[in-house]
Amino acid sequence: MSEFRQEGGWNIQTAVSEVMEIANWGYRGPFMYFRGRLKLPSDQAFKRVRRQTASTGLLPFLEADPAGAVLSFAPVKKDRSRRRRPLVNLLLLAITVLTTLAAGALMDNVGISDLRANPALIFRGFPFSFTLLTILGLHELGHYYMSLRHGIRASLPYFIPAPTLIGTMGAVIVSRSPFPDRRSLLDVGVAGPLASFILSTFALLVGLRTAAVVEIPPGVEIFKFGDSILTWLLIRARFPEIPPGHDVMLGPVAFAGWVGLLVTAINLFPMSQLDGGHISFALFKGRHKPITFLFLGVLAVMGLALWEGWLIWVVLILFMGTRHLPPLDNLTPLDGKRRLLGWLALVILALSFIPVPIRILAT
Repeated sequence: MSEFRQEGGWNIQTAVSEVMEIANWGYRGPFMYFRGRLKLPSDQAFKRVRRQTASTGLLPFLEADPAGAVLSFAPVKKDRSRRRRPLVNLLLLAITVLTTLAAGALMDNVGISDLRANPALIFRGFPFSFTLLTILGLHELGHYYMSLRHGIRASLPYFIPAPTLIGTMGAVIVSRSPFPDRRSLLDVGVAGPLASFILSTFALLVGLRTAAVVEIPPGVEIFKFGDSILTWLLIRARFPEIPPGHDVMLGPVAFAGWVGLLVTAINLFPMSQLDGGHISFALFKGRHKPITFLFLGVLAVMGLALWEGWLIWVVLILFMGTRHLPPLDNLTPLDGKRRLLGWLALVILALSFIPVPIRILAT
């Protein structure tokens, strides 16, 4: 309670009274709250109060209960951390460029012994590496741009190099301040997947021009990459007839597009702190947690019945936590355009999702 007094509780009460007819107020744990009827539309009321209390060291929250609108305030410590230089981001990007170049070169039948004898052969992986990193990078920059637009402090993208088939585990940005409202939550959540979906589809269209139908020799084990609805439609449009014992060989650009669609779909899972979790919370608010558990259950069943890799994602989501923190203004609803964007994201998930991404097939 003393922390509020030091910041001038009367000034806060005066600021709140300008936007709310106060019915009652008090303290609830670390929060000072005011309950009543708003005099302004919720988004205008919240922005006004947040602006007026910006210098007080208090963080406002707006929500509603059966008795009316509730404005709460909690004391927060001022961020005195120095601005970080992007050396770590650049270093991780440089390493990821090397690992994806190596992955692309291996796809182009450049062996490890060949790379040791002539390291310059690694640049044969450039088409794959450039396409994939462009997709992943613009996905994260979509989040970064929308974060800046809504006043959310966010890191630059962190690329994650890894000794995997594609040389990376993707990229992430870290939000360092809360989401102001559900509109910003949806904008930030949908910006990345929308960018990567468009770029991945374009990469597939470009790459399929040089793809070929090849015969699979009998008795050979091969990696079989699965199809989403979209990849199936695009491949069948390019190759209407695929004879038995044959398959479509994707080039590096098309394969990077395939990976991009898979990454887009995973990010759109309506769970936890994933992009789809942000979108789900913005669209459905209180129903976010049941949706998370429903999708976890579906993913677990698919992991047992179709592809074991989905079980890893179930464990990861449980480790991350199923709870999604609400935005500061959890009362202002989405507008019509953002609702359409949210539903478009769910359509993109349906088009991009690959039930069995990869399996070993014996011909």
